[in-house]
Amino acid sequence: MITALSMGLHLEGDFKKTTKKITWLAQPTAAHPLIDATLIDYDYLITKKKLEENDDLKDFATPVTEFREAAFADANVRELKRGDIIQFERRGYYIFDGIAEKGKQQEKTWEFILIPDGRAAGLASKAGGTAAAEAPRQSKGEGKPAKPNDKKGKMKTTAADDAAPAAGGVDRYGVTPPDMKMYKVDMVVGSDAPDIENASKMYKVESVYQV
Repeated sequence: MITALSMGLHLEGDFKKTTKKITWLAQPTAAHPLIDATLIDYDYLITKKKLEENDDLKDFATPVTEFREAAFADANVRELKRGDIIQFERRGYYIFDGIAEKGKQQEKTWEFILIPDGRAAGLASKAGGTAAAEAPRQSKGEGKPAKPNDKKGKMKTTAADDAAPAAGGVDRYGVTPPDMKMYKVDMVVGSDAPDIENASKMYKVESVYQV
């Protein structure tokens, strides 16, 4: 547990590009101690979206489906009841699953299960890089990925490309990217919107509030 930090103010920095962030808790006391917590996240049971008739389940079973991370929580979590939902700053929403014992000394830990937020990074499989995203292409009869249409142009390059996955299948933030492909489309009106007169298809009527 870190008890002190020495930092320098950097006003020229961009908080959007900051990869390391901190969250601090109040100084613990005898009445309000820090609580040992376990943050739990689950992965997909299989690394393929849909199993075919000839697929062997053992070939697509996710090797590890549960991920546990030790953490400290505020003393107020002791008042939670099983099933309560709480938000941990910079982590997301969790549901309290109960109190469990850990270690040989049978110490207690408050266990919280992550609630998926629906974002692409959270929906990606954590097993074997992009295995779950690429697996559907490998099944028989599904064909090859579609080629981009000439009218749509080349594949779009976004800010996310700065964190492109390395050989290990995850980007520099440790996130497995989803299997998505977007194409750049030119604006139909050019760089500036044209000034169109009488473009409205609505009829002018007198106000009902006129006296």
